[in-house]
Amino acid sequence: MSEEQGDSWWEGQGEAPAEDSGGGEDLFSKLDADGDGVVTREEFEDAMGQGPILSGEVSTIPVGDASALGAQGDDGSVGGMSSSAWFAIGLIGAPMALGLVSLVLIAISDSLYEDGWFSDRDDSLEIEGTVQFGGEDYTVFQADFDGMPSEPDWYSVRIEWNEDYSRDFADCWADDVMEWDYDLSDDGQKWTLMHCGGESDGDAYVRLDGSTGNFATKRPDTPNLAWIDGESWGQMQGGADLLGFLGVAIWPVGLIAGSVWGFTKGHTSFAYGMLSSMVVAPLVLFGLCVIVFLAFVAGGF
Repeated sequence: MSEEQGDSWWEGQGEAPAEDSGGGEDLFSKLDADGDGVVTREEFEDAMGQGPILSGEVSTIPVGDASALGAQGDDGSVGGMSSSAWFAIGLIGAPMALGLVSLVLIAISDSLYEDGWFSDRDDSLEIEGTVQFGGEDYTVFQADFDGMPSEPDWYSVRIEWNEDYSRDFADCWADDVMEWDYDLSDDGQKWTLMHCGGESDGDAYVRLDGSTGNFATKRPDTPNLAWIDGESWGQMQGGADLLGFLGVAIWPVGLIAGSVWGFTKGHTSFAYGMLSSMVVAPLVLFGLCVIVFLAFVAGGF
């Protein structure tokens, strides 16, 4: 091939061929409408205007507040994901997200309750004299409970006598629920009746006065210990109760709201997935309980 033959026509060396090797008109000839060997801008734009036009259905995919071109999903909804993917999200992904939020809310609620927890014990009670109930003498023992609030919302208190060579074990206890079961001493003070077991020699009473616990018993020897625990919720109780309620309510509300959103927005597979999770999740939990039970039985626990 000579140097002249090797030069390309678009480099200005010779004219463009009129036809391509297949016998049809080549691209340059189609663009060069007047056949002068030069493609002007007007000729190029005119040829582009006569080119092929795309045809077919074009839909949009929602992207935030805007949209992008895309095809419809298998279930007829837009979004670019198949119906099986939407179903899996509704069946597994959305319930897992709801469960995570529920656990976080309940954990925060429990932590607020724990802030008001208190507990204390006294191993050296002191005799503070006697008090009479219906003319009978009861020995009064006093215990100091440091850090106990003046008005606890819930408490449980107990005294114990250890077993020794002369006496048997005994204990007496009471809580705030038992405050309705009380007696008035002969001097007009209100005492809560305690439940006793062992060799207590009869009834026992308790009266809390700030951080001091007063115990009136028929048994004359000093108890070995007294202890109390309870909670004082204060202003934290309202917030803790609300978060605990939301942690439980988010399940039905989230499943119903997700299903409604799926049907109204065209993601029917997602909605059916969430509805199915209402049945599948309890079955899975029940199956796990059965497996754990069988494992304990097989292990001989």
